[in-house]
Amino acid sequence: MYSSIGTQAQSVHTQPIRNVSTTIQVIDTDGSIIDTIAGKTTGGSLSVTADSLTRRTGTLTMVVDPDYIPKDGGVVWFGKQFKLYQGIQDLTTSGHPVVNFLLGTFLVDEETLAISASDSSISIKLSDKMTQYDEKTLENELIIPKGTLISVAIRKVMELVGETTFGYIYESSSDEILTYDYTKEVGSNVTDIIKDLRDMYMDYQCGYNIKGEFEFRKLEIQKSVDTIEPKWIFDSTNQDRADLTLSFSETYNLKNVRNRVVVYGATNTSTGLTPQGVVRITDSKNPFNVDAIGTKTTIIVDTKLSNDIQCVAEAKYNVWKTAHFQESCTISCIPMYIFEPNDLVEIVNPETGNKYRYMIDSFSLDLAIGGDMSITTHKMYYVGLEYGDEEIPIVNAIKKGINQLGWLSLGEQRIKDCYGISGAGENTIVVRFTSISKGGEQAAVTGYTTTKTQTMEFDLMDYQNLNLSSEDGDAGRSKGDYLDRILAHEMFHAVSNDYYGVSNTLDMPVWFKEGFAELIHGGKDRYQSITGFKTDAEKKTYFINKAKALLNNTWESTSEDYVAAYLIASALYYLCGSINAFKQMFTRIKNENNLNLNFLTKLLPLKSTNDEMIEEIIDEMNNMSLWNALNDSNDTDTGSIGGSHFMNIYNKGLDASSVFDDASASTVSSGFKVIYD
Repeated sequence: MYSSIGTQAQSVHTQPIRNVSTTIQVIDTDGSIIDTIAGKTTGGSLSVTADSLTRRTGTLTMVVDPDYIPKDGGVVWFGKQFKLYQGIQDLTTSGHPVVNFLLGTFLVDEETLAISASDSSISIKLSDKMTQYDEKTLENELIIPKGTLISVAIRKVMELVGETTFGYIYESSSDEILTYDYTKEVGSNVTDIIKDLRDMYMDYQCGYNIKGEFEFRKLEIQKSVDTIEPKWIFDSTNQDRADLTLSFSETYNLKNVRNRVVVYGATNTSTGLTPQGVVRITDSKNPFNVDAIGTKTTIIVDTKLSNDIQCVAEAKYNVWKTAHFQESCTISCIPMYIFEPNDLVEIVNPETGNKYRYMIDSFSLDLAIGGDMSITTHKMYYVGLEYGDEEIPIVNAIKKGINQLGWLSLGEQRIKDCYGISGAGENTIVVRFTSISKGGEQAAVTGYTTTKTQTMEFDLMDYQNLNLSSEDGDAGRSKGDYLDRILAHEMFHAVSNDYYGVSNTLDMPVWFKEGFAELIHGGKDRYQSITGFKTDAEKKTYFINKAKALLNNTWESTSEDYVAAYLIASALYYLCGSINAFKQMFTRIKNENNLNLNFLTKLLPLKSTNDEMIEEIIDEMNNMSLWNALNDSNDTDTGSIGGSHFMNIYNKGLDASSVFDDASASTVSSGFKVIYD
């Protein structure tokens, strides 16, 4: 249960005796460590709040030392950062080494020197790096164009004010954009701008992590299959000394439960239309759904919102917060130095004995010897959001394709027959239907490093024109978008995640994952959809250059990237020289470590270096006969691995309708348990 924090970190926290120490690294403006202060602090405290821009604040009390008085060139001066560590001596290991835990990266807000007849001390107030923008204003007018992704906009603002150190930046979807030219005049407050951008779609948080890196994260509507394992279990009913709980309290709010949220935005003065979003809880597994307790509605008017997508995002965010008792649990415990905002913990109610998961909202801890810690959390409820009744026929058609027409299993079988890999048959794919926006990911498989369960999501907005009687899943677009083909592509990702492990697939280059996913069903339709070239030779040169870029670790998720990845996969097939050698390529890398290093020589060791392998692949791409088939409009074969230009498993070409024989399906999935969410 504590695997995410390491055995030694767990061990030192549960020792019956603690020897603690506070260490400060002083970081200069160039990032270098100019001083390490140890044994000089006599006390201090730290407070962390998840939804605050300035997440971390603290105080330190130190012995008086002239070096700690603010002065130019001293350890306390403008631009200097303090990295604060709390250490616990490991009494179980020879030499009793100190295990240090980084608590945060801070700037000094204020210092007080107090001298009396009985005592002398220096008190320092600390805040994380966001504090530097509290009073900062724009020196020039800011204009961010309409259509800019929110994640791009907020990074641009941070770079504009001088930030160069970034942690995780969530990439916003194509719908989460500025809906107007965002303009701020000279003198506008920087933190107000950050809040504006953060709150445009409500379900985002941003701030600085413990390393002093700016982060931008999306708070997804919580699903039990998505969440990571809890970082710690607090169980005061257990007499084991490993439990660190000192006290427990929980508050239940019955008055403010809401399971339907309606959000209205600003009325458009030109059209007279008012954007809105409505979200209800209909999930039967949720005890607060509209059928269980009746409809309890809240209405929100937010004139900062200008389209339906923003309104729906705010409605989702608010229903997630209010569709339950909003249990707030506070525990007091022996100080722990491993927690971050939004971490999950499990808490056993000492009265009922029931164990539930909670998310950390805030915590404070005393750094002094004998100090304690207070953690405030809220209970996790995994809410399910409905799609509209009008989309039920689409859902039923997709379920029929999966259950009766082999839209998953036929792709799996082709992967097994042609690539030689398959799912183990023990793990689960959760199929989930959403209704978000048209033009994004039509279907997507997601794997997790914390669980073997994977999710496959369909955005029903992309299937409004689905032919409900089509066995191929004709979605009313190109033949390359037939659902049986899209799902064969996605099943390569699912099988890879299961066969190799998600940690390993994350290390694989994107061209490999997407190229061989395309090869399963064929890339000719996508290739032919890309036009604008004067000659076939010009198009060939373009895609070979694009392939070189992909092999050197670029990826922009364009249709051209997918075609180039498909062509790389095709070249690798021809380079293998035989079907057995081709299959061995996939099984070989299962036993390789550090796949992000020298991937090509591990995949197909025809040459001794990655650069030599790239030359070999490009040479094969220049000479392979596949180009003739791709440019021949009379050749209906899709260019799939089973078709006439590759393994030719049926001794004939396979067009968009025959690349998978839906009538031959005999099972839902051969390598996974499939459930519908």
